[in-house]
Amino acid sequence: MTSRTITTILLAMLTTAMASAQTYHEGQWTLDVDRQGRTVSLSHDGHLIIADAHAEAASGDATLSSLTAVSAELSLTDVSDCFGRGREYAVTYAMPTGERLLQTFRFYDAHPYVVVQLSLTAEGGARSRRLVPVATTTPATFLPADRKNRMLWVPWDNDGWVRYHCYYLNRTMNSISATALYHADTRRGLVCGAVDHDTWKSAIHVAATDYCRMDELSLISGYTDIYTRDTIDARTVVPHSAVRADTVRSSRFVVGVYDDWRSGMDDYAEACTLVAPRRQPTDGRPYAWNTWGVMQDKVTYKAVQESMHFIHDQLMPHGFHDRSGRVVLSLDAWVSFTDDQIRQFVDSCERLDMIPGMYMCPFVDWSKYDRPITGTSKYTYKDLWLKHQGQYVKMTDAYALDPTHPGTKIAMLNDINRYKRLGIRFVKLDFMCHGAVEADSWYNPDCQTGLQAYNEGMDFIRQKFGDDVYLNLSIAPIFPFRQVDGRRICCDAYSSIDNTEYVMNSTSYGWWLSGLYVCDPDNMVFKSIYHNGQETVGENRARLTSGVCTGMFGNGDSYSDDCRAGYPAQSRERALMLLTNDEVNIIPRTVDRAFRPVNGNDSQQKTDGAENLMIGENDTYAYLAVINYQPLIMPVSGKALFSRLGVAPGQVAGIKELWTGEQVSFDADGFQYNVPAKDARIYRIEKRTPTPEAIHTPQRQPSSAVSYYSLSGRPLNAPQNNAVNLVREADGTVRKLLF
Repeated sequence: MTSRTITTILLAMLTTAMASAQTYHEGQWTLDVDRQGRTVSLSHDGHLIIADAHAEAASGDATLSSLTAVSAELSLTDVSDCFGRGREYAVTYAMPTGERLLQTFRFYDAHPYVVVQLSLTAEGGARSRRLVPVATTTPATFLPADRKNRMLWVPWDNDGWVRYHCYYLNRTMNSISATALYHADTRRGLVCGAVDHDTWKSAIHVAATDYCRMDELSLISGYTDIYTRDTIDARTVVPHSAVRADTVRSSRFVVGVYDDWRSGMDDYAEACTLVAPRRQPTDGRPYAWNTWGVMQDKVTYKAVQESMHFIHDQLMPHGFHDRSGRVVLSLDAWVSFTDDQIRQFVDSCERLDMIPGMYMCPFVDWSKYDRPITGTSKYTYKDLWLKHQGQYVKMTDAYALDPTHPGTKIAMLNDINRYKRLGIRFVKLDFMCHGAVEADSWYNPDCQTGLQAYNEGMDFIRQKFGDDVYLNLSIAPIFPFRQVDGRRICCDAYSSIDNTEYVMNSTSYGWWLSGLYVCDPDNMVFKSIYHNGQETVGENRARLTSGVCTGMFGNGDSYSDDCRAGYPAQSRERALMLLTNDEVNIIPRTVDRAFRPVNGNDSQQKTDGAENLMIGENDTYAYLAVINYQPLIMPVSGKALFSRLGVAPGQVAGIKELWTGEQVSFDADGFQYNVPAKDARIYRIEKRTPTPEAIHTPQRQPSSAVSYYSLSGRPLNAPQNNAVNLVREADGTVRKLLF
């Protein structure tokens, strides 16, 4: 449709003699609106994806459905918003009780996905705990009929060592915020996800059978379960709080079909940033050291100073530093230094090109008894505790604080002002989920949901710290993201191979989060107090490789004999052996995003396992990380196919394994890898320097089964006739293709 003039098409009432369904085409999408059945269907490239879908809303204590509407009207409007220019198809359903449901489908010129949303309007104001823009119980089969199909379960947060799952398509699941249904071999898949994270906790409900058929799909705003931490006890889930307004709107959801589901998940993350732009740390992925890795509650000032100088003198000269040549030194929980000691610590950091960091729990009361708040006589801590159904909310044996309460803000400001006064430039924020739970009410009467309260608290923290302090979330929800620079991708992890496997479960299926913030693999430790210092060199290599794949490159060993925890002599030996590898240390500095999975759980029986093969790239190299999580004997070996890696064989100049220094032979198809148990390898694939012949602008859907992608992670078509492919970014700059 070339005209930008707004047009409106009114559908007839049920009694009309016209055909009951109308079909509309938008690029590869087809939208069918069934007026009589009060449903819509979506097809992509001739394949039915969502069939006979209706809209559903909780209105007060009642449930409304478009299926029972007394009338349906369709309007078609040209739109322009944060996603760009496009067309909106809006179906308005008049309910027998007077409410109106507005179900919208937006198709954009610049994006391959559809954006869907539902609004509820009622006379005198609407009230809803749950809005479902799309719900279907009509089966659809759009993936191959075999057992290679998977569906991704995404958790709400990273607490309690929760894991991502890649289930077979033969069960029911409620994935938080987003999901992908895909074929592991072809990589073709459906990606759905909520892009608004200011009001609702959202989920994607999927029921599947026969390993290939999607029987049910619902896009839900207003979702709670045990994984969102909204519980009174192990069996009682607190419902999502109600939203009241003249018109209550769901989150917007993107629905896209991709030749490569990984590109779809990257697209989903980018869509979220179009709604709420991410922060861009100027120095990229931080390199760091943290006291909680080994020292924990046995930190001494001398031990910190000695570890600091070891890192500065022995590791930083070999590339263990960020793009500005700096390393974060973060004092974690249980550090009881005086202000004078912290000032001396900060001064030492500044002299040694280091960034001083501290720890903060803004939404938690660990003390659990009422007492005054420093800086005010108006409130005590009991005033700040949230309640579920009249009971104080307690998680991890600590009370949850109301992020909107003036007393909470005073308590936070006490820490924020102190840290700023002392010169702290990096702050780890922990146990953040306490601030996002649903509650009976909040101090701010305009706040109606847990996410609204959480966003208010996070906005306060960011505003008071300012833009020059790096905020790194620890235990925290995946969303929202706009206030922070980084977030830990997992729960507590240290040194052992099972810790590495756990971290890599999150990176394998949550790598796309690096499009929202820098992902943190937690404390990489050589010699841990939890494993009696028995970690092998291979385990250490695997743990460091997990950091290379994930994002932030942080170590947590004690390098001081003054500390009564850890194995400092052995830690120094391992650090000198492994953290002085310049060719490994440079990777986090030059690869902007987390590595992507190569196979997507193509053959694993364990649905919550981790990928063995992960791929990342920059302008000069592609890096294949291979990690063997087996604890005993069994190696991981095979052939890495260039076609699977997205590598053009003719542009491979050479391959080197970076941990052993071995030059690796290869043929036209790929190369062999072999990794012992509890170990890892990083294969660096060097690119030939091409002479540009043409600029290639990628289409929405790559036509080749082989995925070529640029530094920004965008999919590209395969090179034609050996021409060099480039991608032109939105700002007009041109980047070289992988090969």
